[in-house]
Amino acid sequence: MKWSKPSEELVTLLDTKLVDIDCEKRKMFGQWAYFINGNMFIGVFQSDIFIRLSPERKDEVFEKYPDTKPFEPRAGHIMREYVALPHSLYENDIILTEVIGYSIEYMLHLPPKKKTPKKSKK
Repeated sequence: MKWSKPSEELVTLLDTKLVDIDCEKRKMFGQWAYFINGNMFIGVFQSDIFIRLSPERKDEVFEKYPDTKPFEPRAGHIMREYVALPHSLYENDIILTEVIGYSIEYMLHLPPKKKTPKKSKK
């Protein structure tokens, strides 16, 4: 299955929402993702926003926003700590800010990922 390009509108939305957050934006498999301390916490996948949450917050978000679904970039490959946000959720600035806050809170409790040195070309 071929993936479509990430929604530029959603990338712009996240760029705006995350402007004051100390995070790094980079591409993963042609899609945009944002990282804190090397840990991916939010991104755009085709026409959706996905976000990483602690297990407790993930359950809370599923209960509070029933249209939220597990993030499954490929059929049968669910990313355990990630959820795909319904359009109605990220179209509401207050709710989106709240859910992003949950993810940032979780990222700040995770150990930073160590960068693996790139292999030199011979």
